Amino acid sequence: MKVSSLFFLIFFSYQSLAQEIVPRDRFGEIEIGITYEDVIWILGFDGSKMSRESAPEMLTAPLEELKIDFDFVINYRYIMDLPVTSVYIKDNLVVFFTISSYPEYNQFICQDLKTTVGLRFWDSLKKVKELYGQNPRQLKYNSGNLKYYAYDATGICFGIDHDEVRTISIFNQDF
Repeated sequence: MKVSSLFFLIFFSYQSLAQEIVPRDRFGEIEIGITYEDVIWILGFDGSKMSRESAPEMLTAPLEELKIDFDFVINYRYIMDLPVTSVYIKDNLVVFFTISSYPEYNQFICQDLKTTVGLRFWDSLKKVKELYGQNPRQLKYNSGNLKYYAYDATGICFGIDHDEVRTISIFNQDF
């Protein structure tokens, strides 16, 4: 039993370490432009699907400000090897997705993830600005202490809570 537990820990750690967050494009196998069916195949189940109209404001408001249209959002919890928490679909294709360090079980996975320029979860807003530019667009919508900073041309949006990167969203407005 201990050997199999160790194997899974090493396997999932290696799988997360090998993945970079690529703005405007992908994280692991989750990519802008893949189909809804591909998402289910990659993540192993279809999550909690909500129409645009039935989704809570915290899931829709940032996309409205970014002018990203979607038909429905799928919320994911308890994925042990990918900290993807929300995937947005338009015309059966992924148009936006969020990676989050909030659920406690995601914290271990997120600690070694980084973007292509080296930004990691729990880095400061100052570090975000050093790596991505001094003038992100701060979205008007905030969720509690979480404030959103978007780099539209780069296709990345950071959720900052108490000066720490806690969520990273990927999108491509040209898609």
